[in-house]
Amino acid sequence: MSPSEPSEPGPGRRRKNSESDPEQAEASPREGRRRAGNRRKGQGRTSPALKIVVGALVLALIALGAVLVVQRVGGDGAAEAAPETRPVLYDLRLSDSSEMNRVLNSREDDQRPLNEGELFERSNEEIASQSIDFTLRDSDLTEDCTEAVWGSQIEDALADADCTQAGRATYVADGYFGVAAVFNLDSTEDSQDVAAAMEMPETDEEEEAEDPGFVLAPSGEEPFDRLGEGYSAADAIISGHYLVVVWVQPEDSDSVDDRVTLSSPLVALANFRDPLYRRLVELRDPTDTGQEGGGTGGAEEGAPGGGAEDPQPPVEDPPPEDPPLEEPPVQEPGGQ
Repeated sequence: MSPSEPSEPGPGRRRKNSESDPEQAEASPREGRRRAGNRRKGQGRTSPALKIVVGALVLALIALGAVLVVQRVGGDGAAEAAPETRPVLYDLRLSDSSEMNRVLNSREDDQRPLNEGELFERSNEEIASQSIDFTLRDSDLTEDCTEAVWGSQIEDALADADCTQAGRATYVADGYFGVAAVFNLDSTEDSQDVAAAMEMPETDEEEEAEDPGFVLAPSGEEPFDRLGEGYSAADAIISGHYLVVVWVQPEDSDSVDDRVTLSSPLVALANFRDPLYRRLVELRDPTDTGQEGGGTGGAEEGAPGGGAEDPQPPVEDPPPEDPPLEEPPVQEPGGQ
């Protein structure tokens, strides 16, 4: 072998790391540039799997938003809007000389605000009277009294009466459903003004009267979505600086012309005023009557025709001024 000829590596010789294959060296720069280019292109691309995940998340958020909207505007029974309607028969129970109107005459005399436990618990969870058992369904207590009514005239009357609280409840019974509401006003006189503001004005037959508005049920859930579609009656009961409104409708009534007597359910639901009687007992001066409080007593049967008689207050002195519903039979002279 000539000294100038390169020696071929033998079987046992390894190439050093510093030695490179010319073909490999020539291909490496091109391949490196190709790989680098592939990496740069990949950096601006979104993988299909990531697109699918993002799309699924967007769809899920849209679906969640739709569910929340449905629940707010009507999917949830408690959030359903109550119909803006009024009873066929509306009666004012004005009793200026009652003890309740004297003891609870103004908010200055009765400064403690109403609370939910007082209004919707204890005896008001189940109201049993006149052989009717009313069960509490929905309730609401708010400081914004305009939320409890509809109609500009009644809203203005509540503002003039300095209404600070409005409590409402829906009740269901076998054969009836009803609404009870109480408004915390400044004085007994204000209670009378607000009650009068709910009356429909008298007009000529050809002239259509503007509806002043009325109480809104706290829920439009069935059957209260039908409130006002059938024959219904309501009583506004002046209870000192509180105005209580009770409103009932037969469950099977579907026409305002189906006139029925609703005195019994109205009297029964008027026991919603029990918390006010308890306040009367707490605040009255025992020396005025010589008696101490204890219970509300039973409600008297209402007179026929739809209006309810004022339930018997827990304190019997002074005696009620309303005449008895039935006169005792007259004993003939010489009769047995």
